[in-house]
Amino acid sequence: MDMQRTLSRLKATHLIPPLLALALVGIWNFRQMRSISSLERDGAELRQEIAAVESEAAVRSSRPEPTTGSAAPAPIDWKQLPAAISDVGNRGETAQLKALIEFQQRLKNMTREELIAALDEVEALDLTADQREEILEMILESMIKLDPQYVLDRFANQIESDSNGVGWQLADAFGQWAKKDRAGATAWFDRQIAEGNFESRTLDGKSEMRAKFESEVLETLLATDLNEAGRRLMALPEDQRREVLEELSFAELGSNEQLGYASLVRQLVPADERAGSFANVASQLVNDGGYEKVSAFLDAVQATPEERAVSAKQAAMSQLEMLAQDGEITRAGVDSLRTWLDKQAPGQTDKITGKALAEAAQDDGEFDFDSASEWVLDYQKKSGNDDVLTAFLDGYSAHSNLEEAQALIGLISDPVRRQQFLDELK
Repeated sequence: MDMQRTLSRLKATHLIPPLLALALVGIWNFRQMRSISSLERDGAELRQEIAAVESEAAVRSSRPEPTTGSAAPAPIDWKQLPAAISDVGNRGETAQLKALIEFQQRLKNMTREELIAALDEVEALDLTADQREEILEMILESMIKLDPQYVLDRFANQIESDSNGVGWQLADAFGQWAKKDRAGATAWFDRQIAEGNFESRTLDGKSEMRAKFESEVLETLLATDLNEAGRRLMALPEDQRREVLEELSFAELGSNEQLGYASLVRQLVPADERAGSFANVASQLVNDGGYEKVSAFLDAVQATPEERAVSAKQAAMSQLEMLAQDGEITRAGVDSLRTWLDKQAPGQTDKITGKALAEAAQDDGEFDFDSASEWVLDYQKKSGNDDVLTAFLDGYSAHSNLEEAQALIGLISDPVRRQQFLDELK
């Protein structure tokens, strides 16, 4: 889900052809979200190179398969692969891009035994830890599709020690296994917990990987055995339950699973954290299907006024921030949001609007602080109160635009509140 959000924000999915996207997915997965700024610098030239690579790949794919007796492909030079990845990620050279794409295709066509042999070979090579990790992760992506249990057994001791690399892939492997064989996957998971492979390495004692794995089990239980889902969640410390639930990709859950999720939140998440759980759901749903999808969820779970209000606030902030980043925020869009807020959070429309516009104006995009200010002042005039303005000035963007913010403070009608803001922004 993090990679998808990054791609969306940078508009990469609109700018990069499918074949390059495939290669870049590999680069993001195996280089921990490498920045694409260098790729965007020479976008036109890079797209021309990719078009040529795609054309050549299409020609190769249309050729008949080699007949028996043809020469076997040359052995893979594993030591050269990290350099090829770096070149594609940093400069986008056509030759390295071809090599990476061809390598991915070879991995995809390997058998289980060939991939295991490749893992053995790479682990025996004289490579730096980073180089070995890059290559192993690429091999694992193919191996997980064939035998996720083998991958989990072989690399179980790296779940916590390499949570951002192999550990992330192990969580994916576990999820695939759990969907096919929940009992077997869960038994394996519980053994690993007992053996200490999910003991946190952080000072707060929380294991991010434990939360990821638990969420994979919960996803398989939500629609089939809510009691068992609750039992597993109850076995966790209270301060970790919300984190486990929020690891789920809520937008991908069916309606019954969403109802089960809401039930678990209300029963087992600490009272002071439940609002945050609903806000997380709203943020996912609004990005997936707009305000109406949030409304449908809130109606389905018979949300309380408090749950509706916090969900509406988060949905508004998430949606306006995303639209602002994409250069698509409009006054008509904000007006439509306010109409929706009147239904979901009566009496809080101005405060939520001000907060959401402040969040949207934080980034240095087309929608800036001055643009947001014009709309805020118009809404203030129509509402006849200071709620939208004070909520806007409470946002972080005011601290980044002190001179403009101080001018707006003078427009607050309440002298006490006006002085408070002047003191805060000194």
